[in-house]
Amino acid sequence: MSARARLLLDAGLFAALLAVNNPSWTGISAHEWLGIALITPLLVHLIVNWDWTVRTVLRFVDRARNASRVNLIVDTLLFLATVAVMLSGLVVSTTLPGLLGATTSPSVIWYALHSVSADATILLMLVHLGLHWRWIARTAGRLLSPEEAVRQRPAEIPARSVSVRTVPVRSVSANGVPARPVSGTGPYE
Repeated sequence: MSARARLLLDAGLFAALLAVNNPSWTGISAHEWLGIALITPLLVHLIVNWDWTVRTVLRFVDRARNASRVNLIVDTLLFLATVAVMLSGLVVSTTLPGLLGATTSPSVIWYALHSVSADATILLMLVHLGLHWRWIARTAGRLLSPEEAVRQRPAEIPARSVSVRTVPVRSVSANGVPARPVSGTGPYE
């Protein structure tokens, strides 16, 4: 997935999570449907970043950088809080059971779990954004820069204006595994 598509996906998720976090903005019915609609883009976000997650988990104990460890911990807590808010939301839903012809009377514990996990999700999402702020600013800057538009269409550039970009080289250990990431703390490099 291109950096632009990832940025747009993430910006859309952020806006939707902020809207769904305040049912007084949307009303309960729209709050519940928007919460359900968020499942697909959240899964896409997880799938797009899955390779980074697996690599970081495998390196966590002995070789991961501290920033990667913090990022993985925040992402794991964010995932758990999101799952908790969505599952508890399904339990306390008033719209969905009505569509199925059912009635529910969830305990107050489910409402408390839904409220606490929703607040935790927003807090952890803000921390997640803070950890990736440099990638967000860099990617948004590239998207807004006319130079980036030219760089994305090399076939249209006259031969005299083509520049050569250098690629960082990773140091490799004896078993062929990269010894240390070149830059960045996660999938947003």
